[in-house]
Amino acid sequence: MDTVTQALFGAAVAQAGFRRSLGRPAILAGAVLGIVPDLDVAAGWFGPFTNWVHHRGITHSLLFAPVVGPLIGWGIWRLLRRTPAREGPAAAPDALWSWIWLSILVLVTHPVIDVFTSYGTQLLAPFSRHRFAVDAMPIIDPVYSLALLAAVVFGAFSRRPRLAAALAAASLFFVAGYTALGWSVNERTEAIARAQLAGRAEHGFEVRAYPLLFQPWYRRVVATRPDEVLVGFHSILAPGEIGWRRFRNDGADGAAAAVAATPEGRIFRWFAMDQVHWTVVPAAEGAGEGSAEGGDEGGDEGGDEGGVAVEAMDLRYGMPGGTELGFWGIRARLDAAGRLAAPPEVHGRRPDAGRDAWAGFLRAVFRGPGT
Repeated sequence: MDTVTQALFGAAVAQAGFRRSLGRPAILAGAVLGIVPDLDVAAGWFGPFTNWVHHRGITHSLLFAPVVGPLIGWGIWRLLRRTPAREGPAAAPDALWSWIWLSILVLVTHPVIDVFTSYGTQLLAPFSRHRFAVDAMPIIDPVYSLALLAAVVFGAFSRRPRLAAALAAASLFFVAGYTALGWSVNERTEAIARAQLAGRAEHGFEVRAYPLLFQPWYRRVVATRPDEVLVGFHSILAPGEIGWRRFRNDGADGAAAAVAATPEGRIFRWFAMDQVHWTVVPAAEGAGEGSAEGGDEGGDEGGDEGGVAVEAMDLRYGMPGGTELGFWGIRARLDAAGRLAAPPEVHGRRPDAGRDAWAGFLRAVFRGPGT
């Protein structure tokens, strides 16, 4: 989830469990602790490949909280004990274990809620690099965040700790149910897509649905098989026939295999959880979304004397209007002999953020794609 939501979730956990025993300082501490695991974004200073490897890595492991949490809890307690004229339950001699448990719970819930997004979280690091992901929620959802915000604001100003704790607990139960709803919407969307493809005699596809921004109802659907990828959009609020856009997939091409075998290619495939679309075109044309059928074919697959351009896109994220295949990926060029001209580099495409694009997005949520 986004950083603001993680802070609010940490504050709500602290308020629900420790507002009565530690007072209002628990809420502030929970908010700060809620963003501690995301400090691993500093890996991005060393490049995008390093960021892909380490973000949602060791700091998002289930082992991080029980190892680091007690140290942070002890540090908070000691700091409060040494603060001049500090009084209240938060600095009491018997508050140590409350601070330790608060730290552990907030740090462990951070990666747990991250799992319910498509990005992938290394819950078992450093013993396993497996990325766990449930395609339930978008990274940002205002309903999710506002429910937590309302409870946290009440707790920060209320003089009724019991009621503040109860409201925070209620907000946590609400977002848990809301997440389960998003998960069920995703499962339902995948079932609808499979049924529609079967009805059109389209076989051999692996179907995945992914959440789109700000709401749980409207989903992007990706159907893949070795030679092609279909991308469509579907809203549970306005069910109808999915309009697929079809793309050639060059993953079996030798040039794509050569790029995939590089260290950068292996990192990208692992990061994208093997949900990758490949395009191979003559180097003079450049790679891109021109491999879509029904419009702008990418050209002869065989390459030319100048070699080929290879592009791979992460299929887990995308939007209508030119970024259906994804927002980011890697690309490289190979000469006529199949040698890499340089190591693969990261590239990205920005979705259309204009007023018309967002108006169309909102219409699609409530009335279905194509409205």
